[in-house]
Amino acid sequence: MDFKNFRLGLSIRTIFLSLAIFMAIFSTYKHEWYVTTVAATLISIAILIDIIRYAEKYKRSLSEFLLSIKSRDFISSSSSVFDQKTKDILKDAYKTILNEFQNIRIDKEIQYHYLKTIVEHIQIALLSFDETGKIEFINKTAKELLNQPNIKNINSLKDTYSNLYYLFQKLKSGDNELIKTKLNENLMHLSVYATEFKIQNPPAGRAGKSIKLISLQNIKQELEYQELESWQKLIRVLTHEIMNSVTPISSLSNAINETFEETKGKKSELQKISDDDFEDIISSLKTIENRSKGLLKFVSSYKQLTRLPKPDFIKVNLVELVNHCHTLLKQNILKNNITFQFNYSNESIYTQADYDQIEQVIINLMINAIDAVTEQKNPKIIIDIIHNSSNKHKIIVKDNGKGIDPDKIDKIFIPFYTTKKEGSGIGLSLSRQIMRLHKGSIQVNSESGKGSEFVLEF
Repeated sequence: MDFKNFRLGLSIRTIFLSLAIFMAIFSTYKHEWYVTTVAATLISIAILIDIIRYAEKYKRSLSEFLLSIKSRDFISSSSSVFDQKTKDILKDAYKTILNEFQNIRIDKEIQYHYLKTIVEHIQIALLSFDETGKIEFINKTAKELLNQPNIKNINSLKDTYSNLYYLFQKLKSGDNELIKTKLNENLMHLSVYATEFKIQNPPAGRAGKSIKLISLQNIKQELEYQELESWQKLIRVLTHEIMNSVTPISSLSNAINETFEETKGKKSELQKISDDDFEDIISSLKTIENRSKGLLKFVSSYKQLTRLPKPDFIKVNLVELVNHCHTLLKQNILKNNITFQFNYSNESIYTQADYDQIEQVIINLMINAIDAVTEQKNPKIIIDIIHNSSNKHKIIVKDNGKGIDPDKIDKIFIPFYTTKKEGSGIGLSLSRQIMRLHKGSIQVNSESGKGSEFVLEF
């Protein structure tokens, strides 16, 4: 459209309209200029109508131009309202816009094929479906995993893989769940993750199309590797602990037997046992008793790990819980001249948790922190609570102790492994189990000589 000519034409008409209105107003003050007043008024109305028609013509031409872009047809949309100059200008503008659209479409096609190649290449099964169950997208890996090359609707899984079908329906956006199922006659451990979103621009007053995206990853091999590694670590710890108890018991029992036996396997008489030997026997028996009690305590601790009750979820204020744990350990903190700092942004930070179990975890971390800083010059413990809008909370327990050696940091969560002289080695392992039952996690960041940081994420 020739906007320069449009601006000029509109300006001229506006000037004439202003003159006509001025003449009509001026003539009204002249009592004998009746004809001039009427004529000026009619001319003003005529010019106003001409301005409206002039604007409508260009509005029409602009509408036709936009429709020609939509229909990609410039020639048929060129009407007689355009002069040749305007047609040439519109044609050039149309070509420019069309070229831009083509370039954008080519870029989108390239991006689409690029992303499609990536999605098909990865070894994670992906599928998405709408509210009716209609499959919007499914990659090759998902088709092979489900053995459904022509699947069109998620409801077709209801009979063959009912557990997966109901899991897909149950999962909300951001949920992640592990499931053991049999697919294609193979037992698989699947990690299933769900994301929900809306697509398309709906008409006013109507909701967009809700899509649920599901990813499935077979983690059986990784789990088996981790399980084997965990068993090896546990067996090493169990062997070490049991040997520490059984070896002295066996050695002392053998020594006692030798005391009561003479040569050729005959039993000696009690009267012939010297006082020194008798004292050695009593001492040996006490040692056997103590080591046996230690072994029983060890087994009892193992039972505690394997019989952890399911959490009783209630609404828990994490700020109040940490303050309560601090109160329980306040005397111990003051006794060791430890500076304690508690940071939080809100007095009420709630989450669903088992109060007693999370209390046990926090107390265990605080006790470990107290033990870690007792030998420091300026001992300090800091607890931070961080929360975000997605209702995910973190409790961070930091200390300025000596830290954890790099070669030990991957062992601290192993049952019965401890770096403390009087530690049982089940505190952190128990804490990790509790956090897993809460569908959370416990992580550690530590550097030797610079303290440790334990992070509880709910």
